[in-house]
This record gives sequence, structure tokens and C-alpha cells, in this order.
Amino acid sequence: MAVCKVPSNDMEALKSNLMGMFEKKRVIGLYKFIQNVNPENPMTWDGIDIKNAPMSEVFKKHNLEEGTIDFMGHAVALHH
Repeated sequence: MAVCKVPSNDMEALKSNLMGMFEKKRVIGLYKFIQNVNPENPMTWDGIDIKNAPMSEVFKKHNLEEGTIDFMGHAVALHH
């Protein structure tokens, strides 16, 4: 089993071998959403109440596959 870096930006997502092309596009959409969110401006939340909704709702909104959610969740959980 190989150790792979979880992509943390658009360019890394495009180069990653952890996902197929369609999933890469969805992950890039998630990253763009995250970059554009302003916690003080609900107009940037894209219909998600970011102060109360679980992250699973954000993943669902971006149609991410279970495998992608799994490796991203593990990476975030391991981050200090």
C-alpha cells in the first residue's frame, strides 16, 4: 500500500492519482467554495448554513464520492 498526499489545492487535485477526472472537477468545486466562503457573509455560503450544518452536508452539496470523503476526512482528522 502506498502513501499518497491528499490534494490541498486545485493544481494538486488535477495531478492526483487518488481520483478520476470527474471527481477531480467536483473536488476543485469544493475547494473554490471553501476559498470563497466568508463566515460573516451568508451570501457566500451557497445555501449552506456553515455555522450549523455538518461537513457531510457540504460534501453532499458538491456530490463527492464516499472514497473521496473518506480520505479527505482522515487527512483533516490527522492534521494538527
